[in-house]
This record gives sequence, structure tokens and C-alpha cells, in this order.
Amino acid sequence: MINVLLLSLENPLLLKSGAGRYVKSHLELLRNEVSFTVCTTAAGQNSHGWKTLEIPLDLKAFASFEEAVAAMNFQMIKTVLAYKGQFNFIHANDDITAPAAVYLSEVLALPLISTVHGLESGRKTAAGENVHPYRASLERLLAEKSDQILVLSSMMKTDMQKAFSLSFEQVRVIPHPCIKSRTVKKRMKSVPYFFSCGRFVPEKGFIEWLHAFQQLRKRQPDLELVIAGEGPLQSGIETKARELGIKESVTILPFLCEEERESWLGFCEMAVFPSCYEPFGIAAQDSMAAGVAVAVGTNGGWNDFVIDRVTGFQIDFNHPDKAAYALAEIVRDKEQLLKVGQTAEAYILDLHDPGYIKNVFLQHVYHTSF
Repeated sequence: MINVLLLSLENPLLLKSGAGRYVKSHLELLRNEVSFTVCTTAAGQNSHGWKTLEIPLDLKAFASFEEAVAAMNFQMIKTVLAYKGQFNFIHANDDITAPAAVYLSEVLALPLISTVHGLESGRKTAAGENVHPYRASLERLLAEKSDQILVLSSMMKTDMQKAFSLSFEQVRVIPHPCIKSRTVKKRMKSVPYFFSCGRFVPEKGFIEWLHAFQQLRKRQPDLELVIAGEGPLQSGIETKARELGIKESVTILPFLCEEERESWLGFCEMAVFPSCYEPFGIAAQDSMAAGVAVAVGTNGGWNDFVIDRVTGFQIDFNHPDKAAYALAEIVRDKEQLLKVGQTAEAYILDLHDPGYIKNVFLQHVYHTSF
């Protein structure tokens, strides 16, 4: 059996983001064929599916996220070398594990595989901010030193090639596997509502979505909005809803477990994801697998699977009036919503079939010939 050391900031047993969900799905998909050792932050829970090397890391104890990342990488190196395990590959989950991944790859003479979920330059450009030099250096380090680079969408493949002058063959697209949830759904709200979820950060577009929802409410006053997630922009979202006079119509929830997410999805009018930068879109994928019609921003990795008015709807949220008008027309046509949701469900479950994705990993990524 192949032995893989996987490095991840987010513990797959304590999920807070799409990157963490990716790791958990990855481990569960391949744990019968691959022996994983996961070096990650402490979660206080045990897994019977993989070995965990936990490191102590309190993000709040550091003056900046970049300082915490540097400390995490140092702890990962110490912990792995002390463990003295035998591995065939090192797999870095995103650029923030780059220093530890590259150092361990060189010291242990092992091939380095990396999964890149997004570029900090893309996130910051979308948010109108500057990239931290340390984060920029980590992205370049991982791109230059990885033996294989994995991304989840064709958009990310193009971005990686352009940013680091990589060849077509150096970057492989393997999407997140899509598994239909079997959880029992229960109605969480009696009134009609839109559902959105994601990290509360600028590039997710929630502020723009609130402006569009305010305009939409003028056309359909009975509609409400439910947004679930966590992040530094939470207070800004709450303040904006109050300023726009829609606070009573907006429900803000924390990060949801699968059962809660499926229940909110199960009875919403449609799921809306207004990101201006989205490397893949696991939340949109989940919604489609649940048979829910989705509306997404025009720029994102989801362009690989959200076909406008066939498997979903593409909306420009940078223009709130136009977005509100488009959504009002869409939600009014219940027959179209049902048809698009049903088409999306069948399409996404086939396109991102777990069995196919598992075989790609076993034949082309975790393979001794590589």
C-alpha cells in the first residue's frame, strides 16, 4: 500500500472551509487504497481512517496570520522528523504548507505533490487589496518545487500556468468528488428564502449580494436570505444588512455541518453564490447534488460545471439592479427552477463521480511509476 504524508493547516475533523472539506473528502475516498498520515493542527478528535500527527497552534496567539503560518511549518517539520515514518509521497494541501512540504521532500528524498486551491493574488485582487510578500513567496516556492501540481478547475490550471510559467502538463485538474447526501432534511424556515454559504471574506461577494437582495425585496417583499459561514467580514455583513434596512430579512448562521446544510438547502428557493473569485465552488457543487438550482458569479472554477440556464444561472453581482432583476425573473419561473435543479443534479453526480476521481488518483498521482 502507498504511504502518503499529507500536510494541512485545517484538521479534516474540524472543518471551517472548502480546503478542509477537500482534505476530508480526499482521505475518505482513498483510505482503503492509500495509507495516509496527516500532519495538521489539533482537533481533539480521533479518526480510525488515517494516522494524525497533531501540532500545537493557536492562531490567536500570533500578531498576524503569516507569523502563525511560519510557526506552523516549523512545528510540522519537527513533528514529522521526530515521528520517523516511512512514506512514498508528500502531499501539500495549499501553499501555506509549502516551507514544510518542500523541506521534508528534500530531506527525505520524496516526490512532492501539491494541491493548490486558489492564488492569494487572485483573492486580493478581487478584494482590492495587496498580496502579502510572504504569501506570494510561498506560492512561488510550491509551484517551483512540486513534482505534481493539482488544481480543482480549468480556471485554476490557467491561472497557475500564467502566474508561474508552467507547462500544460505540469498542472493536472482533478475536481472535488461529488457524493449525494443521504441525510434527512427538515424545514428550518416557513417563509421563502435564498440560501448562501461560504467564508466571510471580501472575494465571496456577500456585500454585493446584500445590495442586490435589497433591490430584489422591492419586487418580492416576502423573500428572505439565509447566509451561513464564518470569517473576518461577519461584522461587516451584519452592519451592511442593517444599513440597507434588510436586517430583519437576513439570517446569518455559523459554519454548518452536513445535516444542517442539507436541511437549509432542501427547502430554499435557490442557492446563491456571488463570489467574484472562486477557484472551484464546493458549495455550489453540494447544492447541485441536492437538486437545488444555483445562481453563481460569472467568474469562477464553477464555469466547468454551471452551464447558464442549463445546470444553473450565471449572474453579474457587480451590478445589483441587474442582478436583482435577473433573480426576480428566475425565481418567478418555478417550472424552470425545477428543471434546472434536476438537470444539475444528474449532471454533477456524473461529471464528478467519486469512482472516476479515485481511479485518476491511483493511476496518475499516487502511483509508483510517478
